[in-house]
Amino acid sequence: MTVWLPPPGTAGDGSAVRTGLPATREDSRDCPTAVAAGARIWLRATPESPRRRRDPLQGFTLKPFMDALDLIEHRGVPTAQAMAELHRTQGTFDGKGRPPAHPGLIEWTAAAVPRYLAAREAENASRTVRTYPVPEEWVVRRDLRSPDRRGASHYEQTAWGRRYVSADGGVRELRLLSFGTAKKERSNAERAAAAHTAAFGVPSTSGYGELYRPLRGLPAARTVRPRRVRIVDVGCGDGSSTLLADWDLEEILRRYAEHTVPALGRAVDAAGRVPGSGCVGCKALNGCTTLHRAPGMLGLAAHLSRPRRSVSASDLRTHVECPARFHLTRQLNLRSPRPENTAILRGRAVDAWLNERHATRPLMGCGQSAGPEDPGNWSAGGHVLTGEEARAGARMIAEHAALCPLDGLDPGERVRVQPQLTCYDPELDVVVIATPDLLHTRGGGWIWRETKTAGNHLWEGRALMRTYPQLALAVLMMASGVLGGDTRRSRIELEMLYPDDGGLEVLDPGLPSVVDEARTVIAEMAGPWQRDTSYSAVPGRHCGGCEALDWCRPGREHLTPSPDPVA
Repeated sequence: MTVWLPPPGTAGDGSAVRTGLPATREDSRDCPTAVAAGARIWLRATPESPRRRRDPLQGFTLKPFMDALDLIEHRGVPTAQAMAELHRTQGTFDGKGRPPAHPGLIEWTAAAVPRYLAAREAENASRTVRTYPVPEEWVVRRDLRSPDRRGASHYEQTAWGRRYVSADGGVRELRLLSFGTAKKERSNAERAAAAHTAAFGVPSTSGYGELYRPLRGLPAARTVRPRRVRIVDVGCGDGSSTLLADWDLEEILRRYAEHTVPALGRAVDAAGRVPGSGCVGCKALNGCTTLHRAPGMLGLAAHLSRPRRSVSASDLRTHVECPARFHLTRQLNLRSPRPENTAILRGRAVDAWLNERHATRPLMGCGQSAGPEDPGNWSAGGHVLTGEEARAGARMIAEHAALCPLDGLDPGERVRVQPQLTCYDPELDVVVIATPDLLHTRGGGWIWRETKTAGNHLWEGRALMRTYPQLALAVLMMASGVLGGDTRRSRIELEMLYPDDGGLEVLDPGLPSVVDEARTVIAEMAGPWQRDTSYSAVPGRHCGGCEALDWCRPGREHLTPSPDPVA
């Protein structure tokens, strides 16, 4: 165990450590310092942010879902009545201070709740031992007589989800929730953490920012230690489920010691900084010297009335097309399980093929590489192509071979495949994120390569950065110095791949005129996004391919043919 010191930009007491299932996931894009600081529940940012208005709409996707289930499972409210309350209260259930839910989230919740209940009842009926809902949280808590080397004297472990027990308390079941389809796999560390919390957790309640308190006076079945634990992943979007664990206590302890204890130790001891989406909620942001600061980057006047948010070029492009689609798919992560259209799937497969090739070490370009062995049937990154789409994708890969920037590149140059780049605009309190397809150095500068696939050539009447705003954001990020290096030797490249052709467009981030155009493009997109408080639907041609159409009434009405007028 290493000594963990509170990072600069934080103050307060680090003696209480609380970990949930996310702490076991060890995603390479998570910031170690943000995770470790977030686990210290009494640590706070300093200086503290000024008081701001709350988000205008509910931003926790499952909040209305969980509140509705609480009414039904814990208070005995009929499902139809709970759904009526969902609509009447706009998802707040008359809770004080809660923001209303977007109409699309209300529609999604109204479909997800009955589907969840029906699927659980069918699953419960098929088992020998039935389980029943309980409202209290299960918390594993350990209190030390004196602080350990981390400075911690209180440890708590939680696992968020829906909780159920058998009539005698011998079986506990924790149901983890996924937005769409049930996850088939969670890491060994996460599954063991969930099972350990369900098995050894004490029914508890807590106040915000305080330690959990054990509940007294509960029926014995809700407090007794179970003999067996089930962990189930549930897809709220389609009612699917996956049994992740069905273990006795001995197996839980063995798996927990082997997989979870090391993972949690690494999480709470972690140091080092990886700027990214975790910066939004990071307690240590004010003292972070790794996060690149770019005041005024989005070209908007200082405006600090909203809580900290993140944004990308894809976010802005989606918001311009339809604010409702942005809110539902980008902020709430609700997407239809319907398959993507073939052109999008082909693009993902081509991107994955090129990424795998560019990540090969020792460094090799694509000029001499062979494409798919069977052009009519191949896959990359889990994306499977067959028939004409596969052949078109294979021809695009062949077109790229003549444009690959790694051919002839000196082995000493740096190459980064799909890195996450992050800037922070303190005037707006906005974290700006971009993920270039490829970055590499050449002669002291950085080359930023974006690769796009298309069936038809670009329309020459539209400015390049307006067609692809990620290029405008790339210009601003490079000009701000996020990558370092010599901006005069740097450039942004757009590689266009067609089934029968390919080409490059180049932008110079060192030219003031290019930077000015980029700032205008981004400001025109970011201004409405920054001010938006309702995320209203804007129906149009894009509705047919929208991932949120299932929960967007204006979109469905737009696509419904009008009845013939009565003569």
